[in-house]
Amino acid sequence: MALGEWAAITGLAVGASCGGILLIRKFIKTQTLKDHHEATDPMMACVGTLFAILLGFMVANAMGRFENARQNVQEEAGAVGDVFRLARGLPSPCNTDIMKNCVAYLDAVSPEEFAAMRESKMSDKCWDIYSKMWDQCISYDPQTQGQSNLHQGLVEAMTKFGECRRARSAQLHYALPPVLWTVVFIGAAAIIIFTFFFGVENVALQVGMTAAVTIILSLNIYLLKAFDSPFDGQVYVSPIPFEANKKLFSDALAQELNHPHK
Repeated sequence: MALGEWAAITGLAVGASCGGILLIRKFIKTQTLKDHHEATDPMMACVGTLFAILLGFMVANAMGRFENARQNVQEEAGAVGDVFRLARGLPSPCNTDIMKNCVAYLDAVSPEEFAAMRESKMSDKCWDIYSKMWDQCISYDPQTQGQSNLHQGLVEAMTKFGECRRARSAQLHYALPPVLWTVVFIGAAAIIIFTFFFGVENVALQVGMTAAVTIILSLNIYLLKAFDSPFDGQVYVSPIPFEANKKLFSDALAQELNHPHK
């Protein structure tokens, strides 16, 4: 959800909360509200503390998952780079075949796959290229000790590559379920409603404080929403690590094609 849309929702929530105070004051006298402070104060403190802990943990968890997704993308790009560099040491045409698929993978993953990930989907084209790379790696038969060492490193890099790719696929489905969002919004509404029942003589002051509480709650919920889906929304994991390799890989591949390694 765009920040502008969330700002509009926040404005409506602030308007509703301020209207709620004025409505309560119309039917309940200030002194009556003051007489019940002994009950409302501890209840507000209890509910507010519990909700603050819950929301804080949820935001921290969402930010942690976002950071894990960002780190995983960097590791995946690094693993593809390792495959590309190790493949250069193999004899032709096996080396250029793997290198071409590395370049093709980078071209497909950004922007095609990252665009699809905004809809919680992975690219079939990327999976096909990944499978071809595995086929090329396991079908290669090393003839020397040096080639055997390169092949072992290549398999390890492909294994890391696959682990990161599967992790990225799983991270598309780590968003909070609807039931937890329901809990968040009910908790926020309860906090705001509790602020209606404090007997402050200056109504304008109470309206201002309630508006501030509403805005702060809204900002925290927006943070939760922004970091909940690492590959979608205003804050998202970018494919920059993959894009950084594109030019380097293309130049190296062109050089290898012009001067084949024997």
